[in-house]
Amino acid sequence: MKKLILTATFVFGLLPRITNAQTIDTVVNVGNGHQLHFTIIKGKGTPILFEAGLGDGASIWNSITKQIADATAATVITYDRLSYGDNLKNCLIGLENEIKALETGLQKLGFANKNIMLVSHSLGGMYNQYYASRHSTEIKATILIDDANVCSLTSWFKTANTEQNDTIKKYLADILETVSKNPIPQNIPITDIVAEHQYDDNGNVDTVNEKIWIDCHKNFVTQSPQRKILIAYGTGHHIFIDNPPLAINAIITQYANYAEPKQKTIIIERAYKLELAIVNDNKKNEVKCGQKEGDLNAWAYSLLEKNELEKAIEVFKLNVTLNPNSWNAYDSLAEAYLKKGNKELAKKNYKKSLELNPKNDNATKVLEQIK
Repeated sequence: MKKLILTATFVFGLLPRITNAQTIDTVVNVGNGHQLHFTIIKGKGTPILFEAGLGDGASIWNSITKQIADATAATVITYDRLSYGDNLKNCLIGLENEIKALETGLQKLGFANKNIMLVSHSLGGMYNQYYASRHSTEIKATILIDDANVCSLTSWFKTANTEQNDTIKKYLADILETVSKNPIPQNIPITDIVAEHQYDDNGNVDTVNEKIWIDCHKNFVTQSPQRKILIAYGTGHHIFIDNPPLAINAIITQYANYAEPKQKTIIIERAYKLELAIVNDNKKNEVKCGQKEGDLNAWAYSLLEKNELEKAIEVFKLNVTLNPNSWNAYDSLAEAYLKKGNKELAKKNYKKSLELNPKNDNATKVLEQIK
């Protein structure tokens, strides 16, 4: 009966790990006395390569990679790049050498000269943009999660504290110059997810830099019709930690969009089943799953409008299970049963809705019509 707005975080939600995909931790010699540590969840099809932000490594992605591997069945690759960690000397290696090391590592692992999807966070976005410029025909799509870009990094240099470490400045200047000269190709599909808030060193909302940051991302997206922006409301810089379902949903959706038709259907169906599984396993944990009655109702109605009756009924039933005292949940389930032609179950649920809310005129009216 009552349709409410479906939030962007819901469609795929927090997906449980229910498959037995093999996870491999390996160290690869990439030349010049350097090694790269890779963590790989083995799968099939186009692999997904994750690039972390400044100082972060492969483990920063642990909260979402298993769920993404389950939903897409793709190989998921994370790694610790050469400048990973707190040792500033690593920053002197330079972007060019770091990307060449990554290329060597991927080649030795068997992923060279193959299609790949890129996901990055923060400064990792500059790495992915440069990598994409060198492998433009291989990149199927890119997800940028509150990433630095040429505009935002240029703005940083204009406002940077004079006490900023010279090594860091040189490191970032090298990245800015390289990516400015080698921008990501405009034909690559990009979803640019941007945090609603930016914070200063004291944890307070930085409204000035927040506006600059968002404006830079909006400008970046307008440069190509293949790019779209998604504002992650209520989040800070680590969007995939503040709101994992949103990041998972964006990555899975982008991956499915550029999969073969048969594979796309399989991915969406798998994600749908996993979503039901996780919510059923955590029936009362609404806060953890981030789902509210209105979200479920809206999703079910979207299925109903596409005439996917069985799926809609399952979601409406789930809503009743999660919200047993909601008259509207029973009313909506009854409507779905009636549309399917099951008058008995429709009557049963309309009566339950009236029991919870005797003023539900819609239920009274429909019950009179289907006597």
